[in-house]
Amino acid sequence: MKLTDNTQTVTGMSDGKLNQSHVDGSDFIKETEDKKLRFSSSKFFRFIHGKGIRKIRQGADFDLVLVQDYIVSKISTSEVKEIVLNYVKTLENDRLTDYILNKTVLFSLKYLDAVETIKPKMHRDKPGESFFYFQNGVVKVTAKGIQPPIPYRQFKRLIWKDHIISRTFNDETDIETTPPMFQDFISKLSEGNEERFKRICSVMGYCLFDYKTSATSRAVIINDEKVSSAPEGGSGKSLIVDALSKFRKTALFDGKKFDAKADFVWQKIDESVRIVGIDDVKRGFNFEDLFSIITSGFRNINKKNRDEIELSVEESPTIVITTNNILKGNSGSFLRRQHQIEVFQFFSNKLTPLDYYESTFFSDWDENEWRRFDVFMLNCVMLFLMHGVTEYQEKNPQQKELIRETNQSFAEWIEDNLELLTAFEGVGTIQTRDSFLDATNQRFTSLSDRKFTNYVKAYCQIYGYEYVALSNMRPRGFRISQKSE
Repeated sequence: MKLTDNTQTVTGMSDGKLNQSHVDGSDFIKETEDKKLRFSSSKFFRFIHGKGIRKIRQGADFDLVLVQDYIVSKISTSEVKEIVLNYVKTLENDRLTDYILNKTVLFSLKYLDAVETIKPKMHRDKPGESFFYFQNGVVKVTAKGIQPPIPYRQFKRLIWKDHIISRTFNDETDIETTPPMFQDFISKLSEGNEERFKRICSVMGYCLFDYKTSATSRAVIINDEKVSSAPEGGSGKSLIVDALSKFRKTALFDGKKFDAKADFVWQKIDESVRIVGIDDVKRGFNFEDLFSIITSGFRNINKKNRDEIELSVEESPTIVITTNNILKGNSGSFLRRQHQIEVFQFFSNKLTPLDYYESTFFSDWDENEWRRFDVFMLNCVMLFLMHGVTEYQEKNPQQKELIRETNQSFAEWIEDNLELLTAFEGVGTIQTRDSFLDATNQRFTSLSDRKFTNYVKAYCQIYGYEYVALSNMRPRGFRISQKSE
């Protein structure tokens, strides 16, 4: 981070606005006429204060921040030292410089705890209004359109520095004649289906809209259309999360190693993170572990060597999960906590986006492609603000519903053994359960005959079969049959 003098000094905050006045304290260190060095702690903190340095409490701990022209950034003690040294060096007195260099206590957290505490009201989206912070100003998006950038000095709201997008916004593009590469990519993932395309776009708009309540909070799940026991991956799901991260601060997690119950699993999360991306979660991922976070926020974020912090649902980031599998859970409790999108596998390990477009997304783009991308993504936000998350009927809904009710192994096994289960003489429950476990290499898995029976009944309910218990059979058994009209 490049540290510069504050052009507008800060003395306090009220309702997220800055109160400004002249604060000096620049003579906190000086050499007297008799060559003695004088250091004043009170003047030192006035000087620190005048440079825009404050602290934000996090339980018993705190973060140092630098506030410059309504832009707030977290800084380290070494960066505070750099600000002070840059000033002292202008005094052109080596004794003063040496004093600051050797007085390490001045830049300890214990000493800097005397810095003024603030509770900044950081700017966020409002109902019906979404804001994006570009280099040339703040762009406001509503259902009616995209407004020109507002200069930061005119906007006058506190914004995290790491929320500022490293691009200027310009909506004067050839997007009408030359569709953005990323728009074409989303079209490919939609198999050219307009409703499916709008679904993906509106969900991306939902992710970028930085306003939610317990009633509207959802996790986003991105999975493949095709269900397979040996998924290939490479369909492009992760590129969607990557695209979102170009607009909102994102914390990424490796889904294969992810454990929602681990002590420090969320330590990357703080009040400035807007999206959590959990990439490629493994089969058996327990979505229920996220229930309370989705509806109530990140209530217990453990950080190593620091106090826990809490984020309300309004302050919490949106969770986006990519997976090659169908996540288990089909009850209302599961469905009302998620927005799902499925992608058509136009791309694969055999045909990657790089192969098709002959360009690496984001890193190979020129200025015009970035402009098209920015306009397209903000149009997705506008679509969401107009219509919410749009509807689309997923492919193979019965198969996916069965997987959510049972598991993928059972869903594949029962289709292969349907002729056996529909035989008039029936099958033994325990024998058939053991056959299922053997066939799917789960012989040492604990699966009660009651749970297995519930799996079979779930299949019957979803596919329109009737479960017939054969009470006279020893050991007890069952068969399934087509329901009579």
